[in-house]
Amino acid sequence: MRILSSVLSGVAVAALSALPLAWITGGLSVLHGTASFLALVAGGIASAVSWMITPPSSGRTPRTVWDWLMIGIFACASARAFLWLIYADGDVWKILSPNNLSDLTLHLSIIQWLAAAPSWWPASPILAGDPLRYPFGSDLFNALLLSAGVPLISGLLICALAGSALACGALWRWGGPIAIAALLFNGGFAGYELLRGGNPDGVAEWKNLFLTMFVTQRGYLYALPAGLVLLAAWREETFGKDRGAVLPLPVQALLLGVMPLFSVHATLFLGVIMATLFLIEPSARHRFAMLAALAAPSVLLIGWLVTTGTGGHLPQNAIGWKPGWMSGGKLLFWFWNFGISLPLVLFLAGFLLLRRDESLREARAFVLPSVLILTACMFIRFAPWEWDNMKLMIWAWLVIVPFVWSVLLSRLPVALRILALVLLFGSGAATLVAGLDGRHGYELVKRSALHNAEWLLRDIPRDRVIASAPEWDNPVLVLGHRVVAGYEGNLWSHGMDYRGRWNDLNSVMMGEEGWREKAKALGVDYIYWGELESRRWPESRLPWAHKEGGPTLHAIDAKE
Repeated sequence: MRILSSVLSGVAVAALSALPLAWITGGLSVLHGTASFLALVAGGIASAVSWMITPPSSGRTPRTVWDWLMIGIFACASARAFLWLIYADGDVWKILSPNNLSDLTLHLSIIQWLAAAPSWWPASPILAGDPLRYPFGSDLFNALLLSAGVPLISGLLICALAGSALACGALWRWGGPIAIAALLFNGGFAGYELLRGGNPDGVAEWKNLFLTMFVTQRGYLYALPAGLVLLAAWREETFGKDRGAVLPLPVQALLLGVMPLFSVHATLFLGVIMATLFLIEPSARHRFAMLAALAAPSVLLIGWLVTTGTGGHLPQNAIGWKPGWMSGGKLLFWFWNFGISLPLVLFLAGFLLLRRDESLREARAFVLPSVLILTACMFIRFAPWEWDNMKLMIWAWLVIVPFVWSVLLSRLPVALRILALVLLFGSGAATLVAGLDGRHGYELVKRSALHNAEWLLRDIPRDRVIASAPEWDNPVLVLGHRVVAGYEGNLWSHGMDYRGRWNDLNSVMMGEEGWREKAKALGVDYIYWGELESRRWPESRLPWAHKEGGPTLHAIDAKE
């Protein structure tokens, strides 16, 4: 707990202090990255202070074969996933997993944009005219490293591997080897499709959490370990033998207060657990009231910033009614996606409600609100894209599974225990192995295209708006320049009001009548024309659209 909280405190303070420093100095890269340097120093000081004020942990250390086996598998899976997060293969930057194609280019764009953005709160790099509405804490920390001189790819790998180590430690602290298995091996029965040559993705939406959430959603590199550290501290302080302070209140307030900068969904889940513990455990009310008083101002301010971007309104369709989640009314959906996990969870909830055993108070305090959230996710859409409900479901699952083991499965005979674990985790293990298969490798972007675009844009200030093809692998976007509109999947899933600007961009790039005036109305400074633009608008009437040669850049005010 001491090591985990110390490192996480350093990251939290570095990211938190970067916001006012960037606003005061006019950007992270101004004066040779002074703001970034100061933010990282503040983070280092916070880490040291957290270490000094946090009492040494009295918890057990990994001892059993199962402890070390799961830690070893998590380490190997993380090394495979993140050391090949992005790698060069000839003229191509590749990634290991197709789940990360549009996500990673978005993160590359935001990191480089934050490192160079001249004004704060920053504008959105993927939709001109909009503020940045996104929990970009992990990208902000990488931007600090980039501004301080750490190469972009190296910074990504450092943060990914460090976040993996923190997550593994926090998972083990929360629920031991079963909690680690719950992240690595979830997945219902869809993985068994591999045995008959099928594609698990064809029948599953609740996919392997490690591959689809932890590897792709960079905010979880902080949010997952920090949230689990808080949950473990609350459990030990409320239900432990000594019930003393496991984690100092200021450290808890810091980790919780900065959480919306990394994950709004994690903040929501932790808030529900806090409220539950406050209501059902009178002895803990004073402590949680103090924590709420300390953390609430930061949670509310940062939550407002990352959801409205100072724009004054929430994303479109941020919440809605979606009964059946993504099942489409198909009963087999529940079989393939969840297998025996949902029946076990529901049975556990019923068991805890009916059995009035005082020894089950801890399980009730954590399982019942988690089941309530999981159930809500089956009826309510908590983001414009319903799949993003997984950002809440992951928390409910990781909190519930250790109690599934301790309350239900551990009491079964050995043979039934083994069978239950195979049914619970066997499919997910198969999808994990398949997802980390060395034969994979997907093209992210051509290195030559990045090099040509970088040379062409070398003297263009980062705050200038560029019209280009709205593709996830567009080199202008990947390099962190502001574009009229980025990849539609990102715009739509983030609830952005992009349709009008999207249509005007198409009109401009087609060279329709009045295109120059439309471009100026969009705030466009330059038009970039390369391979992706020629492919998307082959019938364009722009003067340069059909000229041969490499990519070109054209100022709107220039006479073409």
